[in-house]
Amino acid sequence: MKEYDEFKSFIKIPEGEEGQRCFYTLRIDSYGRGCNHNCSYCYAKSLLDFRKLWNVENPAVTDMKRVEKIFSDVFEKDKKSKWSEILLNKIPVRLGGMTDPMQDLEAETETTYKLLQILKKYEYPYLLLTKNARIGEEKYLEVLDKNLAYVQVTVTTLNEGYAKKVEQNASSPEDRLKAIKALSDSGIYVAGRLSPLFPMYADGHFTKGVESKSLDFFSWDLPTEICKHGAKTIIGEFIRYTPFVHNWLNHDFGDDMKWVLNENSISRGGAKHFSTEEKKYYFEEVKKICDSFGVDFTVCDDGDFEAFKYLWANQDDCCNGYGKIPGFSTTMKTIK
Repeated sequence: MKEYDEFKSFIKIPEGEEGQRCFYTLRIDSYGRGCNHNCSYCYAKSLLDFRKLWNVENPAVTDMKRVEKIFSDVFEKDKKSKWSEILLNKIPVRLGGMTDPMQDLEAETETTYKLLQILKKYEYPYLLLTKNARIGEEKYLEVLDKNLAYVQVTVTTLNEGYAKKVEQNASSPEDRLKAIKALSDSGIYVAGRLSPLFPMYADGHFTKGVESKSLDFFSWDLPTEICKHGAKTIIGEFIRYTPFVHNWLNHDFGDDMKWVLNENSISRGGAKHFSTEEKKYYFEEVKKICDSFGVDFTVCDDGDFEAFKYLWANQDDCCNGYGKIPGFSTTMKTIK
């Protein structure tokens, strides 16, 4: 098992569009350069695999003593560092920006559990993203703080067989839904992420009458079930098709899904994206379902950021955490 001592990226503020637009750009990764889940569509895998920096079986592990020192230097010793302004302003930190903080390795190392203890000690707010039902276990429910924690659980399909192929070692969809319920029942603010949201037909099917075969990965039952299990918010994020994703989907799922793309689709940043109009159809339909349950809806999109802002439940935060959790009294935008 490698530690993060060989590189310094376990805590960072990403550059580029992510750093400019995300309200929670301060990121701490418990694990890096690999993830046990090994999802076919993973953007981090796309960035690192061709550089030979992606290790499914042996991800790097962050030394929590280094994280503790960063926090203690700021809050106990009043030492100045590059993180002082951000930490003193209690800008919520994002856990799981590159790799899943609750992946299977967590059962062995308890690295994220230790990180949650540090954050609780310093009363520091955080956003945790995961596809692992472990977050709903009693041990983690006890260390999560409802005044500090915002947990987002990703569920992309209700089809257990499909999920096993595309999200190889992640928890089953059923178990993730149970985790959402356990978190909600414990008073933790929890969101369900449709990330990525897979199209049901080729681009333009709903908005331009394009005929195509169907892809039974996503269904309207999925947001319905997420709402029924107690999520307070649903976040939509459409899939991006890179050449790597095409190859991995074809290998793992048996369909590269290139047939869903056509002249309506958009090329951006080395990836193919569904048209804005078709995305809007999906997002607006999911919002209708959320509205029927009294659940908030919002959109996370790296390409059509402004185009979907009218769908945000909270115009001050596309993740919809600001003002929902006591500790989320400020965002990165306030000091940029």
